[in-house]
Amino acid sequence: MKKTPLFSIVMPAYNAEATIKEAIESVLRQTLGDYELIVVNDSSQDNTGQIVEKYARLDKRVFLIDNAKNQGVAKSRNKALNVARGQYIAFLDADDRWLSTKLEEQYYAFNEGNDIVFSAYRRFGQCKDAIVYPPTGGSYKTLLKGNYISNLTGAYDRDALGLELQKSIGHEDYLMWLRLMSRSQQSVGIQTVLAEYRVSTNSLSSNVIKGAKWTWRIYRRELKMNLFCASAAFINYIIGAVGKRC
Repeated sequence: MKKTPLFSIVMPAYNAEATIKEAIESVLRQTLGDYELIVVNDSSQDNTGQIVEKYARLDKRVFLIDNAKNQGVAKSRNKALNVARGQYIAFLDADDRWLSTKLEEQYYAFNEGNDIVFSAYRRFGQCKDAIVYPPTGGSYKTLLKGNYISNLTGAYDRDALGLELQKSIGHEDYLMWLRLMSRSQQSVGIQTVLAEYRVSTNSLSSNVIKGAKWTWRIYRRELKMNLFCASAAFINYIIGAVGKRC
């Protein structure tokens, strides 16, 4: 029987030839090597697919899925999630990077009884370098006030929480983490920087107004929160979003 990996890493990619080498190599440098990296090329118009193919030929832990037509980030991640074999699910976008001990430190945290693990990260690029620290622990109630689980740092135990697919609504990662946290028994925010988030003009998080609309829609339409509770959570979200600006 073929051994399944500890971690499945999900990486959607669209026209990412300028950055995807850095992202993949940051995975290949991990001190914990028991993983699979599933890259979904979302019908890129550049050399993204060829770059990933090269890595897949060199390392059997790297897998490429090609979308015949562009499907967006949520559906691309779901394609990877549906074939993922690992107990622990982690995410890395094609323009971000991990530090080399990321998976190893998260594996230790899972072994301590946590079913969701996330960490501090550094912002770089078109923004002054800044370190963003999460709370030391998490709960569904506190996560409603704003998403402190940056997707490139988050990982969850699929055996404990089940597989959670994403919905194409904008801030799909936030809704995913909320649903996972609603089932979580114990989570931890590691205070060590384990990842690096690239800030660019194309970063979704750079558009606060658009992000605010998506978040309000999650509160009201997806979670069915009443107006009072949604408004209270939304105020906390806005305060946190402004604090993350460059």
